[in-house]
Amino acid sequence: MDQIQLIVAAKQRQGLTSDYSLAQRLGVTPSRVSALVHGKKPADEAEISMLAEMANVDLRAALAAVHQAREKNPAKRAYWERISMQFALGTVAAATVVAEKISGNFESLISRCTPRRSLLSAW
Repeated sequence: MDQIQLIVAAKQRQGLTSDYSLAQRLGVTPSRVSALVHGKKPADEAEISMLAEMANVDLRAALAAVHQAREKNPAKRAYWERISMQFALGTVAAATVVAEKISGNFESLISRCTPRRSLLSAW
């Protein structure tokens, strides 16, 4: 997820139809939102935080994804990619537990896990 995708997700989730309404919600000028939408300026951490909250996206995942997308240094980009993957795996593991619980297979999931095996390695 890059900055533009985060903005689109926030607008959709909040039912906002214009950059002007997004600017009002963020407390910034419409020209600032335009610069963010067109990738001319990077969003700061506060803007990313507000957008993540509006989009109902985990803040840590949003920060990592936005930084990864705009990082030029290959070593730093790899770091942000690794962090993004950790959040993605955590989300998948949590969703799996919820799905197993809902489907009544929670006992099956737990039985596949031992103190030496994590939920992810149970697959």
